Amino acid sequence: MKIGIDIGGSHIGIGLLNENGKIIKKYEIDINNKENNIAEFIEKYIIEIIKKIQIDYSIDLIGIACAGTPKDGKITSIVNLKLEELDITSIIKKAYNGQIIVRNDAKCAGLAEKTYGSLKKYNDCVFLCLGTGIGGSVFIENKQLQPIRYPAFEIGHMIIDKNGELCNCGKRGCFETYCSIKRLKNKLIQELGLNEEILAKDLLEILNTKKEEEKLQKIIKEYINNLIIGLSNIIDIFEPEAISLGGSFVYFENILYKQLLKEYTERRYAFNKEELPELKLATLGNDAGIIGAVLGTGPIACF
Repeated sequence: MKIGIDIGGSHIGIGLLNENGKIIKKYEIDINNKENNIAEFIEKYIIEIIKKIQIDYSIDLIGIACAGTPKDGKITSIVNLKLEELDITSIIKKAYNGQIIVRNDAKCAGLAEKTYGSLKKYNDCVFLCLGTGIGGSVFIENKQLQPIRYPAFEIGHMIIDKNGELCNCGKRGCFETYCSIKRLKNKLIQELGLNEEILAKDLLEILNTKKEEEKLQKIIKEYINNLIIGLSNIIDIFEPEAISLGGSFVYFENILYKQLLKEYTERRYAFNKEELPELKLATLGNDAGIIGAVLGTGPIACF
């Protein structure tokens, strides 16, 4: 058995997986960004769950999918958690002595979608994780691209507006500043006068009932326009057969995805306009990071 751990910008998911990549048990908790010590909160929860699982199961490997850049068993530049560094390998070793893999969360989620999900039948494809931020994973000839220097592949930090809003990374106008689901949610709360603590399911219900209202349509149209700019850049650089959109975006199928498809086919923003890549909705949801965390040993970091 294996344990997959997905540490995102606002959530931790831990799964016990069998040899076929199926999640047998799953544990989840939200990360409260108001915590005085987020690193301590993450450590306490992960160690508690690993010890709990090992009471009943023998574990062969633990894979960690984490936002940020993996380096020497640590994760650096976790900007959405405001952490410069998280020594995740040392944390895991407090509860487990076996093999540990550390990779970027979007790479893991992309690997899961390529192996089991929406991108399974494509050779050249891109996975985008739209959640607290935006992460990406690129596959060419069925191989996941792995840059030598920095393996995070920060598609979310390409600039789509040079004079734009300030991003958590310190630059202005980053793709994720306009198209992460967190930023969209914050804008909807502000513009619609909603409670800041509103749950995602309640927000979705409100959006479905108000989706024809002019104010809401304006916000959605602006979001779609910015998303298409980012997608057009990705298409012209990588020429994929398909792009899969995952993360929290999948829960907004009726509000965002269907309208995106309409705008995407009508406006055709790409250099090679004759054959645009398919836009897919990720099929593994928030489980993709957990599943992908244990797929293979990979060249990034294995301890």
